[in-house]
Amino acid sequence: MRQKFNNILITIFMMSTLGYASNTDGITNIYEFVGVQAGITDYDGVTAPTLGIKYGQQNTLWRTAISYNFAHYAHDDFHTILAQVDRGILTDLFEQYPFKPYLGFSLGIMQNDNSHHKENHDIGYLYGFNAGVNYVMNHELDLDVGYRYLRSSDLEYMNLSNGLAVSLHYYFE
Repeated sequence: MRQKFNNILITIFMMSTLGYASNTDGITNIYEFVGVQAGITDYDGVTAPTLGIKYGQQNTLWRTAISYNFAHYAHDDFHTILAQVDRGILTDLFEQYPFKPYLGFSLGIMQNDNSHHKENHDIGYLYGFNAGVNYVMNHELDLDVGYRYLRSSDLEYMNLSNGLAVSLHYYFE
């Protein structure tokens, strides 16, 4: 189990560098950001509030991020580490506006612990897509509203997760 967890972390780290690798269109400015997020997530019929932190990099078209999210419901704790890669869509149409829509995908790992049943400790992979819109407030802050749909593998008690999150990102150079 520990080897599987390490392999997933290495994969997530490698995905976080895709922002540099996808920089083939002549765009050279890459901006780093940190963020906090709050949302609501449905874990196969169990709906719970989530809190998270995020680190990422982006240029004018691509954004990569690694996030950690935590949710608690009754006796269940949900921990997720996700790598997210997004691409701005309709960029020409929204060039003069502060709203920036995007589509992307996520890959990660999830751990579900049930404190009522100590033998219920479940770890598995997550994969899926994201969609949303950034609202650029200024050169240092943006507000992101996004939807994430994730499927799971290797999780015994969960097959699907989806949710809505609001994130506040701070950009630094």
